[in-house]
Amino acid sequence: MKNSFSVVIPVFNKEKYIKETILSVLNQTYDNYEIIIINDASTDNSLKIIEEVISDKAVIINNKNNLGLSASRNIGFEASSDEFVAFLDGDDVWDKNFLKEINELIINFPKESIFGTYYKENYDGKILYPKININKKLLGTKFVVKNFFEANLRRLIITQSCLVFKKNIFDTVGLYNPKITFAEDIDFYIRCFQNFNLAYSYQIYHMQRKMVHKSISNSKTDNLNYPLLDKYLGVSDELNRFINFYNYCFCRRKKNEGSKKSMIYYRNKIRFRWIGFLKTIVLFLPEFLYTTLLKFKRYLLKKGIDISTY
Repeated sequence: MKNSFSVVIPVFNKEKYIKETILSVLNQTYDNYEIIIINDASTDNSLKIIEEVISDKAVIINNKNNLGLSASRNIGFEASSDEFVAFLDGDDVWDKNFLKEINELIINFPKESIFGTYYKENYDGKILYPKININKKLLGTKFVVKNFFEANLRRLIITQSCLVFKKNIFDTVGLYNPKITFAEDIDFYIRCFQNFNLAYSYQIYHMQRKMVHKSISNSKTDNLNYPLLDKYLGVSDELNRFINFYNYCFCRRKKNEGSKKSMIYYRNKIRFRWIGFLKTIVLFLPEFLYTTLLKFKRYLLKKGIDISTY
């Protein structure tokens, strides 16, 4: 079966990485796709580089103003013409067989509408493999994840860049919420996986680029809009636990930033019996001990070692 894919790439100031991202699509062994690049008013050389490497498979849409990631993804979706849509971030990279593997998932699991693969993380050149909540004995196999929220109570088993959607699911779940400017993917996943399963390939076909200083950053997010996840509480115990886990993640982020009021706001939402002793201790560490812990973690990440309470 020759399924067709629309690949949406939102870009804002990615001059260092966008060429590699585009080439990872152009070099796919499966060739039935179109590329839609949304230049979100970049102020660096991103657009120039895009125009240098682009092919006849690509369309460039230039936003007059910086609209943000969610709005740019939505614009790309509205411009797409194929039955399946993939969103690839402007600094991420696909394995050359990514679309081929997704096509095989579609053929193997024809009743499913969302498809994805495992991934690796590139921390400033150091490759790490996320410790996910799926039995390692299943590595190298394909299967359907029927309870997404239970499977993602540790690290996410997917990223936004290794998911592909049958286009008609957006009639049910809606598009990305453009008002959310931090962790917009979490809100979107909740809406998706309340309604649909995930056909999953437990093999690496995607590299997510991460930066050590940003992964445990103390840069302020007070001007960003976090998702309001509590409105989804009560659907299922697994979803409640998933939301609890992300309240913990948001609390950690605010603790990193030194935003005490916001940190306490999220900490008060957490059911500590669901996150365990270690995570609870971390949230109550005094500032000097917590700062020391962050510095130690940053040092280990630079060495390619990931120790995390996530």
